[in-house]
Amino acid sequence: MDIRQLRYFIGVLEAKSLNKASALLHVAQPALSTQIRNLETELGVKLLHRHARGVVPTKAGERFAQHICQLLRQIDHMRMDLSGYAMAPSGGVLMCIARSIPLIVTATIAERCRQQLPDVQLKILEGWRQQAQSDRLTADLALTFHPEQGTSFFLEPLVQDELVLIYSADERQRTPEIDLCLAIQQSLILPSRPHYVRQFVETAAHSIRREIMIACEIDSFDVIKELVARNVAKAILPVAAVQEEARKGKLGVARIRNPRLLRTLNMLHSSRQERSTATDAVCSVVRAVIFECADSMNFGWRRMSFAETLSDGNWGDRHNPEGLVGEQSTILERSVFGSRMM
Repeated sequence: MDIRQLRYFIGVLEAKSLNKASALLHVAQPALSTQIRNLETELGVKLLHRHARGVVPTKAGERFAQHICQLLRQIDHMRMDLSGYAMAPSGGVLMCIARSIPLIVTATIAERCRQQLPDVQLKILEGWRQQAQSDRLTADLALTFHPEQGTSFFLEPLVQDELVLIYSADERQRTPEIDLCLAIQQSLILPSRPHYVRQFVETAAHSIRREIMIACEIDSFDVIKELVARNVAKAILPVAAVQEEARKGKLGVARIRNPRLLRTLNMLHSSRQERSTATDAVCSVVRAVIFECADSMNFGWRRMSFAETLSDGNWGDRHNPEGLVGEQSTILERSVFGSRMM
């Protein structure tokens, strides 16, 4: 087997169809089918179940996909390790970053790239799902909590985020933790559909057969936080979005349990084309910035490895019907609230 075959397999899994994958990968469908059959023959296992609507991975196929992603990441690291012996990275890199990523993170990535990679022309588009399909397909990288199926990207889980209940600092009854069934019975401000936070909370509520009490729908996190601070209603938002107000005592924060609401920040890598040294260099900067944020404990983010599995009692990305194959979750162990929140 070779790297091209592995990228083809990932592309087929993402597209869920050999025909769609053929168009995205610019490979004839018969040739793509042959490559997949060659992999199955070489490995001695069936990797895909074929049906009228497309294909789905077998258990062996899911495991194989995990190995592929780990292998491609190792190849990226190898390239980066040897890049110092070559010429300085140069060229253009297009990266989409979800709007829910804290502004300071995006700004730090852009600043580091400018300082460390002066010959790389980094273009950042805010929003992942909001971008036109042509921009998403031509992007080299993306940072998002909500990867979209059917695109030629494989994901690299970086850190785990947690959604929490926020309330006014004037609230008399404060609690460090609250059950999900009680949290969603509060009068809540949530983003409108199809915002990912709204979908995530609704799907979690559906899992425990409860309805959400929605006071109003607002997409701006800043406006939501201001209304919560004025004690108009409560809200459920990511830890990273409220960590500054929580530390300054402007908002009260309670972790949600039974189950916890955990989601994964992924870096998406294009599988449509060969990677450039410029893309590898930007990947290294992105990882460094994201992991520094996690290690500082300012964002409530936790590093995670691809091999981690979902801990019992937690609501994670894998429960999301739109989640991609191989997404992993574990309980968040550190946050801006300190040990009293554990």
